[in-house]
Amino acid sequence: MLRTYSTLISGLKPLIFGYLWLRGKRAPEYRQHWLERTARQSFKLSQRDGILIHCVSVGETVAAQSFIKQIIAAYPQLPITLSSMTPTARALAQKLFGKEVFHVYLPIDTRSAMQRFVSGLQPRHVIILETELWPNFLAELKRRQIPCALVNARLSERSAKGYHKHRWLIGEPWLQLDYIATQDTATTTRVLELGVASDRVVTMGNLKYDFQAPSSTLKAGTVLKQKWQRPIWVAASTHAGEDEQLLEAHKKVLMRHPDALLILVPRHPERFNQVAKLIESSGLRSCRRSTDGSVSAQHHILLGDSMGELILWYATSHAAFIGGSLIERGGHNPLEAIATQTPVISGSHIFNFTEVYQRLDNANAVLWANSKDEIAAAVNQLLADRSAAEQQAHRAATEFSRESGVKDRLTDTIRARLPSPPSTIRTISMIRSLNPTPGQTIWFDETYFSSVSAALFQADYWRERDAIRGAATGRSTAFFVETDKHQLLLRHYYRGGLVGKVNKDRFKREPVEQSRAMAEFSLLLKLRELELPVPNPVAAHFKLAPGWGYRADILVEVIPAAADVFKRLQKDALAADCWQSIGATVKQFHQAGVYHSDLNCHNILVDEQRKVWLVDFDKCGFKSAGEWQQANLQRLLRSLLKEQKKAAEQSTAFHFDEDRDWPQLLAGYES
Repeated sequence: MLRTYSTLISGLKPLIFGYLWLRGKRAPEYRQHWLERTARQSFKLSQRDGILIHCVSVGETVAAQSFIKQIIAAYPQLPITLSSMTPTARALAQKLFGKEVFHVYLPIDTRSAMQRFVSGLQPRHVIILETELWPNFLAELKRRQIPCALVNARLSERSAKGYHKHRWLIGEPWLQLDYIATQDTATTTRVLELGVASDRVVTMGNLKYDFQAPSSTLKAGTVLKQKWQRPIWVAASTHAGEDEQLLEAHKKVLMRHPDALLILVPRHPERFNQVAKLIESSGLRSCRRSTDGSVSAQHHILLGDSMGELILWYATSHAAFIGGSLIERGGHNPLEAIATQTPVISGSHIFNFTEVYQRLDNANAVLWANSKDEIAAAVNQLLADRSAAEQQAHRAATEFSRESGVKDRLTDTIRARLPSPPSTIRTISMIRSLNPTPGQTIWFDETYFSSVSAALFQADYWRERDAIRGAATGRSTAFFVETDKHQLLLRHYYRGGLVGKVNKDRFKREPVEQSRAMAEFSLLLKLRELELPVPNPVAAHFKLAPGWGYRADILVEVIPAAADVFKRLQKDALAADCWQSIGATVKQFHQAGVYHSDLNCHNILVDEQRKVWLVDFDKCGFKSAGEWQQANLQRLLRSLLKEQKKAAEQSTAFHFDEDRDWPQLLAGYES
């Protein structure tokens, strides 16, 4: 169903990049990070297997600020990546969260780009703010069984009709979501009408109502008020066609309040210089925040040409005009001004926030102004009567005070669906990555080695140190080695079948994180986090081979006092309860959706306490429940029968009886 859509998006790529290039004339940031637009960048190891939060632009980022901070605090062992689509949102995220999160652009929604993006980042959970639904992105998450939650969801009647109308093109992205928390009951009703199961949707409330200005910002605003000692009003998030009217309005304000200061904050950074020229041509004296920002008594205007300081300007001002409302832009969010106890003025074009402004109007908590004269009158009114202005701000704050707690409920819901890993568990973000030479990568756990080199993956290195304690044979030889504190198994990756006769150990080149050793290393970490009985991964090695392909090695911790089922059956029959434990363990993996591609009697170990372990997870992974689970059991049975036949041919012992033992294994599997 998405084939036509994917073809269309791919065809639009040149136009998209052309648009970014043109925007880059005024805002150079649009010409940066282009590799991220098609997901061709390299991902850091410390960025993988965490939580991805997508906030398309500045508004969503601001609204979700407290929620994101709570997610960061709730998952200290996991990397948090924040994606966006605009340079302003990216810059704001970096300012708000710094090194607490990774920052990245969500790529253009082509199938190949989204496959590279999800494969490189490998998030364990995705959280999308509001209604930023990209069909190929959601389809790729669903294919990889990565849970995706849409929070603070808002769906207008017009948008809902659009989703119905264009199902033939974009499919049904709403059905790809695992969980939806809506802003209001109207959105919940529309989502259910789109076919989403009722147990996946809950009306949670609007995060924007839950916004609280940081106490440090409020304090900084108070300091500036006291420092400047003059009437101050802010025009926030303004657009072309509004700035001229606001400058004329300020001239009228100055007639009544000669020492008044206007803080003018354009919505888009690429307009900063253009607005500076407008101010200069108006004859009003100004200074710019980005260059000096030192306001003197002679300045009429402070141009707020900085990122992430709008809340500060609200906190500094005695009145706030919310931009995007004098023109047919639809207005911007007034709740940030309300959170700073600043009275609000707005034009009538507020269709983006109809419900919010309707509530403000009903509470007599907003002044309406649609011309320079009306704006000047409203500002003068608020500056002249501070008591009335404070009452207006109080009415606005009271109107939305009962909406608080949304971020806490959302965080609790996410934590219930994605429990934080135990403190004893190692995650991929804790693993170190090293590139000793070009084309060579080593991943290693510092709890085993403080430093590593490629020599660790050579048998001769351990042999010279008299550290080899044995070997396991199969398709190839794996070596048991002993360090001062640990017993490890060193395994080189070899090719099998007919290919292996002409190509012993080279594999087709692919991204490092998808290579054989690194993929198995990552999978073992995930399985241990799920508390499944598998060996602990210690280190993995990737090295490009001369001319073509790559070679790979892995080090894992040896399971103490354990022997594989094949060796145990060579010595004696297994007790019924042991077969049942084997069946129960296989079922445990299957219930977790773990597909072991080579489930055989050599890869199942039993230790002295009769605990069952599975090993050798090369080319394994997660799958949805299906016929593969029974096929997996049959593969295990075939391996037992094969070894039984070989033992009979060689007149050696192999104590397996299908009629006696296999029913016991199945009983354990079904129990």
